[in-house]
Amino acid sequence: MTRTAIAAGGRRRTYLHVPPARVDPIAPLLLALHGSTQTGATMRRFSGRTLDDLAARIGADLVYLDGYHRAWNDARRLATSAAQKKDVDDVAFVRAVIDRFERPAIAIGYSNGGQLVHKLLHGALGLLSGAVIVAAGLPVDDDFTLRDGTPDRVPTLLLHGTADPVVPYEGGPVRLLGRPKGTVRSARATADAYAPATDASVARSGDIERTDWGSVRLVTQFGVGHVIPNRKSSPRFVGPSHHDLDLGEEAGSFFGL
Repeated sequence: MTRTAIAAGGRRRTYLHVPPARVDPIAPLLLALHGSTQTGATMRRFSGRTLDDLAARIGADLVYLDGYHRAWNDARRLATSAAQKKDVDDVAFVRAVIDRFERPAIAIGYSNGGQLVHKLLHGALGLLSGAVIVAAGLPVDDDFTLRDGTPDRVPTLLLHGTADPVVPYEGGPVRLLGRPKGTVRSARATADAYAPATDASVARSGDIERTDWGSVRLVTQFGVGHVIPNRKSSPRFVGPSHHDLDLGEEAGSFFGL
């Protein structure tokens, strides 16, 4: 693992690069975007290194990007972070990293990082080959600067827990450490915004339900909080967790990696 700097959007930005032991030339770049108050290294620990395991299995380069003052300039109108207030060009940052590796990229965003993925899918068409959005409902129209745009139609995997105390599964106001962070649609309405106009299939196994439209999948975890699902880490301060689902395994299966 190495910390690397890159110039993007008029700023010096950093990311962690976790290279595989052997690079598969057809493997995508895995690009991880952390949540508010985190860094790339924090997300790596918080997630039980589930993305490290996926990258090692498929021979992919994995990069954990660092937000500006631990946050991203997403597309919500309510500006609550330094990244938003200073209009930091995080799209340019993501683009610069992808250009450096010169391969198709799958962006995996958690919470605030998921909000940045929403921005990329609506405002940077053609940049991503796939998207994973964890615990991040799409902002309602009144709180979304890109509400008039048509999202990129790329394979998209969404995961959300029904007991999320930060970003409500059923939609509504988002609050982090008591502070308002805008208003989001429900998990199902968020998935509908990306899903093709076809009927969905629904399959439930225990506390996990998968709603599939083929190129879009919503994974609902019943009784689970604001977490990155994995089989190791259990961060209790953001709601309950279990180890019945692993993000890396789910993403590998969904994208056929």
